[in-house]
Amino acid sequence: IHAWVMFLTVVIPLVQEKEREKKEKDKEGKEKDKKTVNGHLFAPVSSNQAAQCSQCNKAFNNKEAFYCTCKYLCLFFSFLSLAVIFSSSLFLWLFVSDQDSLNGGVGSGTEMMDGQLMGEFEADAKELEADSWSLGVEQQYLQQLDKELVKRQDVIYELMQTEMHHIRTLRIMSEVYSKGLQKEVQMEPQTVEKLFPALDELLDLHTQHLLRLLERKRESQLEAGTLDGGFIISRIGDILVSQFSGSNGESMKRVYGRFCSRHNEAVNFYKDLLTKDKRFKAFIKVSMSSSIVRRLGIPECILLVTQRITKYPVLIQRMLQHTKENEEDYDDLTEAVRLVKEVIAAVDSKVNEHEKRRRLKEFHSRMDSKSIMMMKSGQIFAREDLLRRRLIHDGALQLKNMQGRLKEVHALLLSDVFVFLQEKDQKYVFAMLDQRSTVISLQKLIVREVANEERGLFLITAGIEKPEMMEVLANSKDERNTWMQLIQEAMQSM
Repeated sequence: IHAWVMFLTVVIPLVQEKEREKKEKDKEGKEKDKKTVNGHLFAPVSSNQAAQCSQCNKAFNNKEAFYCTCKYLCLFFSFLSLAVIFSSSLFLWLFVSDQDSLNGGVGSGTEMMDGQLMGEFEADAKELEADSWSLGVEQQYLQQLDKELVKRQDVIYELMQTEMHHIRTLRIMSEVYSKGLQKEVQMEPQTVEKLFPALDELLDLHTQHLLRLLERKRESQLEAGTLDGGFIISRIGDILVSQFSGSNGESMKRVYGRFCSRHNEAVNFYKDLLTKDKRFKAFIKVSMSSSIVRRLGIPECILLVTQRITKYPVLIQRMLQHTKENEEDYDDLTEAVRLVKEVIAAVDSKVNEHEKRRRLKEFHSRMDSKSIMMMKSGQIFAREDLLRRRLIHDGALQLKNMQGRLKEVHALLLSDVFVFLQEKDQKYVFAMLDQRSTVISLQKLIVREVANEERGLFLITAGIEKPEMMEVLANSKDERNTWMQLIQEAMQSM
């Protein structure tokens, strides 16, 4: 009872007094200068104090530095409680506030202003804030213009506006995420490259493109003698032809080919880091709360970049619709459509090649290392020989044995051989078929349709002492035709 009375008469009043003092200090703190942030009172570090941060051990390097002068109060009380509730108890009240440590030591170094992000493009970005060109000019001026001309200017404006948005996305990836991960999380540049392949080259390509577009805009403004919006851009096709042809065009094919082909790998790598790396997860949380990012996460950024190149044909085609055939820009825009489609086709090809290399590595990793097959030539074909070839096509087929029974297999059409695999104990092995080789050389191979089976084809190995014939069935007639065409193309390109 005495302990309880002591608690009521001494401890509680002491706590209440501390609460009053805390409220008064909070009130005073609000009136102090802005060196007080989130409950921390900062004072400058003098020259005779520590030369490095006590948390991350980084040197100050003569930069202006501050430390928090707040002291956390640790109240320690012990008392005997009533025997019916506690036999004996010790209560420790500890008030701690250290959000940075909860965040894995990641600071808010990713925070910056939008003007800092856009840099030299800040003023131009503001000029492109209107939803369309026609909404940004005076209606009196607009009424004097041909409707087709207005629509054309709206599309040109949309091209510039979306290009500006694209630069913003690329700079978020570069300035906030890429540089932030290297600085805040100490991530190696080659690891960051897995998330953002060829980012610097992408940024440079589009920065130069946007500069050319904005220069044309300024030229048109000067010709019209106005800077407010009452101007017409008469030519834009020549800039687009320049972007998608020559060295620029080759760079677009190479850089987008690299970025787009690694899209899925980059997103999967991001997800893996998010679940396994606490510092990475904390960095992403802080970054996503930044106003400049606008909730644009790394996967969203990656997706926007892969989609950008597909937007150009639509925009240029719309410009063409509102351009007269006798105008000088018509031929350039027509050529630009052809060129950008050529770039997209090259990028698609690189994406497909990369996907096939990935699939071939997957088959290689799932193959039983002891599985080998002797070809008709006497050459041994092993698991490692898969990676020395290029995958052209793969899919499920059926092989017919001498008794007429069908065996389910997975076929790989490689650059110079046709390989049949079967699953065994969740691994792949070379298929077994009547003591015949299931790795067939494309050299002197004859491919024929099966007369009474629209899904079937014969593979006849010629040029050897004892030619062999293998009957193969696809899932449909169309699939059979696809296989035949691809086999013949592979044989011709050998």
